[in-house]
Amino acid sequence: MTQATTGAADDADDEAWIVGATSELKIRLRSLTLYLERGGAVTDVRLVEGADSAWTIWVRLKDRSGEFRLNRFESHHPKSYKDVARAIATCREDFHYPGPITCVTDKVPGGPRGPAATAADKNFNSDEG
Repeated sequence: MTQATTGAADDADDEAWIVGATSELKIRLRSLTLYLERGGAVTDVRLVEGADSAWTIWVRLKDRSGEFRLNRFESHHPKSYKDVARAIATCREDFHYPGPITCVTDKVPGGPRGPAATAADKNFNSDEG
């Protein structure tokens, strides 16, 4: 067995899978780490903010077609980050990805707004007249 498949002392909560459009395209994060150590590379990263404000990581790999989502270990659920800075740090530090990171949102336009935007709307509307 390789280092990527052994380790009784490993914490399963820290493990993750990379999954593509079909379930056959799963790659364990440990396997991804081994892939990177053997010369593989992440060529593109996209962070997606869900409606729940959690961020998921999508990557493209040097020698594989398609985009892969980082999933929890042995799960179909995405590994998500509450803090976008932590998601970016994962890409930089764990995946050694120095390139641009695209951030997009799945939030619905016109949804809940922060207090600054609401206050700006009130000030704008009060100036009309």
